[in-house]
Amino acid sequence: MKFTQRCWLKDYINFNTEQRKHAKATFEKDFFKLLNNAVYGKTMENLRNRMKVDILQTKKRDEKLVASPAFHAFTIFDENLVAVQRKLTKLCLNRPIQVGFVILELSKVLMYDFHYNVIMKKYGDKARLLFTDTDSLCYEITTGDLNKDLERMKQYFDFSEYPRDHPLYSDENKKKIGYFKNELNGQPCLEFIGLRSKMYSILSERDEKQTAKGICKSVRQQQLKHANYKECLLSRKPSTVSQNRIGSEKHHIFSMQQSKRALSAFDDKRFLLEDGVTSLSYGHYKIG
Repeated sequence: MKFTQRCWLKDYINFNTEQRKHAKATFEKDFFKLLNNAVYGKTMENLRNRMKVDILQTKKRDEKLVASPAFHAFTIFDENLVAVQRKLTKLCLNRPIQVGFVILELSKVLMYDFHYNVIMKKYGDKARLLFTDTDSLCYEITTGDLNKDLERMKQYFDFSEYPRDHPLYSDENKKKIGYFKNELNGQPCLEFIGLRSKMYSILSERDEKQTAKGICKSVRQQQLKHANYKECLLSRKPSTVSQNRIGSEKHHIFSMQQSKRALSAFDDKRFLLEDGVTSLSYGHYKIG
């Protein structure tokens, strides 16, 4: 394989980043963020998942396609209409997957470098990692003055969303790529409850934030409070919520009421210790 290397996306990414930096409305900020993220998504698109769909009205043609080695599935709409899905027999792999791969790897380098060479190097056992995601880290840190510590580490952070009267406020790194933000913007975190992947609650002095994958935002804001997460953790009992959603089946759109499990303390991705709170990664040396 032979190729030439250059920063072919640099101008585009920098332009959108700069526009997002000067944007006032939330829509504008999200729009320019999406323009960058959409390009990344296209670099990682798996073209092998694409299907060819034929809408048929004749039995002869239907039988021919169903007998094809590329046949995947079919959907009957009525006695005179059927859709047949076939896998592609010819495929042009024209997505730069190596670009998306490198983006993910560089993201991992940034995250691991910050964790081990900044946080762990400074705090050691006084820093406890509560959860991590693709681009975020949540810590419990024991220190005399966290603001003073953050001031010394300001080269890693974007403090532009802090209140303007906060001693750490600075727009020096505003919306720049590769800088970390404080999710609470300077508010002290009073309590954290992490039930499982993408299901946690953070209680601060003025507000609380909940995440629950698969639960509608309106239902999450109205029915799920920090106390519900704490009760679920201590009682080990799951909770359910009722939510309304719009569904689609065979191109017929309808509304429905759905009863769904909202909170559960069962984390199948971690090994739970006897205290019912602390967990370890599977394969950890402390697991007997």
